[in-house]
Amino acid sequence: MDNKEPQVEPEKSKKNDKKKKLLLLLLLLLILFGGIYIGLNWNNWFGDWPTVNIDANAQNQKNKKKNKGTLAIPGYESMTMKAGTKAQKVNLYNPKENKCYFRLSIYLPDGTKVWQSQMIKPGKAIYNLNLNQTLKAGTYKNCTLRYECFALSKKLVPLNGSQINFTLNVVE
Repeated sequence: MDNKEPQVEPEKSKKNDKKKKLLLLLLLLLILFGGIYIGLNWNNWFGDWPTVNIDANAQNQKNKKKNKGTLAIPGYESMTMKAGTKAQKVNLYNPKENKCYFRLSIYLPDGTKVWQSQMIKPGKAIYNLNLNQTLKAGTYKNCTLRYECFALSKKLVPLNGSQINFTLNVVE
């Protein structure tokens, strides 16, 4: 008895090779597209980066001052607001040359926070804001405008900040 392997017809062998190649191609495409899908969604699934909430009120800055080489933090001696209304008109901005987000907060002399922005991009300004409460007419000395600065990344790495004391004039 001979132990000869059965002969496969050449046509069947070619068909089997084509099927194997097609299956291999489909498998490689599945792996490729699966890898792309996973790569695009990796941070959504496993990332712990906070979402950067950009202040929707921030507009392009109108008065652009140019200071180069340092973090520019605008100072204010005084600010005027209207009594009895939460809606206020202001000019609070993040200079265009800064390489960071600003988050601004306004505090009364007793430490009450009356307003806080979301992140303000460089070159953007807040011209309209809504206070947390209405204010009575009067002069509020030693109010604080707090600047919190964060790196321009999704991780929001805190940078140096500043606090500016100013007088708040609330008029009828």
